[in-house]
Amino acid sequence: WMWHLGTWVYLVALALLGKWLNSMSPLSEPLLQPYPPRQHGPRHSHRHVRDCQPVKYGNITHEAWPGDNSTAGPVAVTRTFVSYIHPEGSGRKVIYGHFTFVRNPLSTFSVLEPGGAGGCLAQRRATVEETAKLRKCLVAQNGGYFNMETGECLGNVVSDGKLVRDSGGLQNAQFGIRKDGTMVFGYLSEEDVLDQSNPFVQLVSGVVWLLRNGEVYINQSRVAECGDTQTTGTFDTFINVISARTAVGHDRQGRLVLVHVDGQTESRGVNLWEMAEFLKQQGVVNAINLDGGGSATLVLNGTLANYPSEHCSFNSMWRCPRSISTVVCVHEPGCDPPDCSGHGLCVAGQCHCHGPFWAGPACDTLDCGPANCSLHGVCTGCLCDAGWTGSNCTEECPLGWFGPSCQSRCACDHSCPCDPETGSCNISHHGALQEHLHRAVGDVICVSHRSWWLSLSSALALLLVLSVLGNVGLVLRGRQHQDRDYRYLPLRDINGDTPHNPTSAAWDQEDIQEPEDTQEPNQEFL
Repeated sequence: WMWHLGTWVYLVALALLGKWLNSMSPLSEPLLQPYPPRQHGPRHSHRHVRDCQPVKYGNITHEAWPGDNSTAGPVAVTRTFVSYIHPEGSGRKVIYGHFTFVRNPLSTFSVLEPGGAGGCLAQRRATVEETAKLRKCLVAQNGGYFNMETGECLGNVVSDGKLVRDSGGLQNAQFGIRKDGTMVFGYLSEEDVLDQSNPFVQLVSGVVWLLRNGEVYINQSRVAECGDTQTTGTFDTFINVISARTAVGHDRQGRLVLVHVDGQTESRGVNLWEMAEFLKQQGVVNAINLDGGGSATLVLNGTLANYPSEHCSFNSMWRCPRSISTVVCVHEPGCDPPDCSGHGLCVAGQCHCHGPFWAGPACDTLDCGPANCSLHGVCTGCLCDAGWTGSNCTEECPLGWFGPSCQSRCACDHSCPCDPETGSCNISHHGALQEHLHRAVGDVICVSHRSWWLSLSSALALLLVLSVLGNVGLVLRGRQHQDRDYRYLPLRDINGDTPHNPTSAAWDQEDIQEPEDTQEPNQEFL
């Protein structure tokens, strides 16, 4: 048992030593939290907030301001400042950070879940750079609060019109943008959050309403958001300690204003009193405080632009951004729908449609011109009926092809043409198509018979030529017979004396017949 006791004492000593070393380590920056762990937000109702606020505000616990809707100029302008707080006296100190002025926030501002859609449900944590990359943010800052142990998103969250998290009426300072472009700052009831007549398209919860209508509102906010006496010390420390801070507000032109001040808890930066006064001097009208301290992060065009207060885990020489929860993002105006119905490219909030046929703000309207696909198709840019092709369906399928877009080859015997619509080899058409086919058949009946007809025609032509030549020869020979000179010579003059010694009577008879013989047309001559 002595051995077990010694082991136990050793482990306790080791744990105490580790705790002491951690407290001395530069990595152990004090956490900037408004409430004790596992207890975020006050426990009183919205009615309590309404009843305890100054009388001049009546029953209205929030402020609404019409957002800028200008589309001219850049979406956002970010400016860097190095300023003196308390420029005179012993409290003089330098602060540095960034202001971002955002035009048309209804179209250019979004609250993003960590690591993309579903991040709050999954209790995911991600750096601002990682989340901003998914939405192509021009400017991005850390947003609402979260549970450091579990990663749970705290407060209300509405992202691009989707209610991600409902706090159940928790009374912390809120910032949101309604569907009509109105910016809202302050405390909201459960009914306000869930209102569907003019719903929130973006909503995020902070802690402490810094400015209300141009006046510092921290004391009133302390009453509204603290509430429990046992948490007063923690809440006051949160307000009064210097640290890195982030805030969201607006100016009198209706531009959204994102503010980031670099710092490190208890070492450099500003407290919330100083933050509120500084914003007031810069013309901010309403503003709430967002998560700060080690969570404070600014990303410009995908690049880290501030000096994070947390030390990197691999080397305390360097500073690294914390993995946080929600992100406030400034981006190019989106299109509705974002993908332009799959028929265009979204550029600066406008759909640039592909091809000559898709039109309309969402590239979802087909316009095939006045011909309307020549009445041979349905305008889908153009989707021609079977048997027709061409950009406006005016061309018939070539011989030997049929079907939609003329993609199928005919399978008729002897390569004969088929029905251009159905592919049937027993074709019977009307109108221009029938005339077209008749012309083709009149010229050449079938491609496979061309050689046979050519050979037959050549043979017949040759026979005709030979026949003509023969007749010409006969005619020429006949003419030669008619042009010759002839003499009449009796056979006796040619044959000489007869060897048979004919009688004188025979000669006499021959002489008597000679005159008649000279008249015969077929008399043989030598």
